[in-house]
Amino acid sequence: MVTEKKTAGTVRAGAVLLIVLWLMLLSGCNFSLLEYYFGDLFGKGKKPDKPPQQLAYEGVQNLQKKDYGDALKAFKTLKERYPYSKYAILAELKVADAYFLKGQYAEAAVAYEEFARLHPRNEIVPYILYQIGMCHFLSYRDTDRDQEHTRMATESFKRLIKAFPNTEYALRANKQLFECQKRIAYHEYRIGKYYYNKSKFQAAKNRLDKVNGEYQDAAQALGLQKDMEKMLATCDRRLAAGPEKPSIWTRMGF
Repeated sequence: MVTEKKTAGTVRAGAVLLIVLWLMLLSGCNFSLLEYYFGDLFGKGKKPDKPPQQLAYEGVQNLQKKDYGDALKAFKTLKERYPYSKYAILAELKVADAYFLKGQYAEAAVAYEEFARLHPRNEIVPYILYQIGMCHFLSYRDTDRDQEHTRMATESFKRLIKAFPNTEYALRANKQLFECQKRIAYHEYRIGKYYYNKSKFQAAKNRLDKVNGEYQDAAQALGLQKDMEKMLATCDRRLAAGPEKPSIWTRMGF
């Protein structure tokens, strides 16, 4: 009988000890062990998701501080976790803005195009189209290289002017469009001059005539007209004279 009482007392004492240890674990003592084995089961060790308004606020604050990397992170998280939130459309716009301000113009152009596709009737679309044009305009690097980005910027600005002619951004687009024309005019002029210096007068004339025909105002603004007139006069004279005969030394085989 005494042995049974001792056994029961031992069991109760062991149970109490286990409860005490369990409470100690829950209160923080040796908590890392509990978290290691049971963290996923009880949801421990995982930070709660930030609400959409907090992510939006953090993103805007980071943009103002010019911390574009953290701004992108906040707005991307907002887009992915809360696609149906009232803040989602803000996140879509600000992802594009953050890329643009960071100088990642290709990524920004894609994000702006996606916004225009998803929200074609949104009042901010004129701004979006202007930014698409600026992404291409600012991707320009060298007058000697292909002007594909300048041409894409030209198309974007024309698209904006046609769709929203009476907006502030259409006025801005007109100014940028003229800058695009100046770039292309100078590029064509440089090629024409290259051919001229190589005595390839027909090729030179073709390029210079193109500048005069399509970008005359831009060429005039750049101060290229006088030089172009001299080169074209020489091209016309040399072409009218016909192809040059080979020199006597060439005819003799030297």
